[in-house]
Amino acid sequence: MKAAVMKQVLESSIKDDWDDGRDYLGMSAIGQCPRKLYNDLAKGRRRPKDRGIRYCHEGYLHERDVIERLEAAGVPVLNQQRELVAGFDERFRGHIDGEVDGDLLEIKSVEDYDALDNIRDKGPRSRDRAQVQMYMRYGGYDRALIVYKVRANGELWVAWLRRNDLAGEELERKAHEVLEAVDAGEVPECECGRCRE
Repeated sequence: MKAAVMKQVLESSIKDDWDDGRDYLGMSAIGQCPRKLYNDLAKGRRRPKDRGIRYCHEGYLHERDVIERLEAAGVPVLNQQRELVAGFDERFRGHIDGEVDGDLLEIKSVEDYDALDNIRDKGPRSRDRAQVQMYMRYGGYDRALIVYKVRANGELWVAWLRRNDLAGEELERKAHEVLEAVDAGEVPECECGRCRE
């Protein structure tokens, strides 16, 4: 097989890692701008360029690596990809990376050491905190373990978060508002300054 054909076969194999036909509001995205959430659900998510799809695929590889490391060390990771669905609307859902000793496990990869250093200084990113708050709220977890892995060198950093019911209520309200806007066809205000119309 020629090198160019082999490259094409390998690159096409990761295209399935991007689901642009998602028909629900993902709990993993709830930390984003309401207008972006609305646009992604009402108009369909924009398919990233091939580089973005490769980045997404690489994230899955790093997630798998962390799970394999935990299990090799005798720490079972249960309920991988368990689906969580909000009781108020089945269009608000998410899929967890797993559970460790009854606690939520979320795995994130970051580009380089500087990104990890920033997380170490300031704590988990706001979008990651929002995601795990929703997973804890709808999954019945009291704590979440977030493992950050540097893509460039494999360095790890671990943070624990506790469920915050006030934050959970606020994020749930945001999900309600986005879904109501989709139903009414009323585009929410942009809060980030970067949304497409």
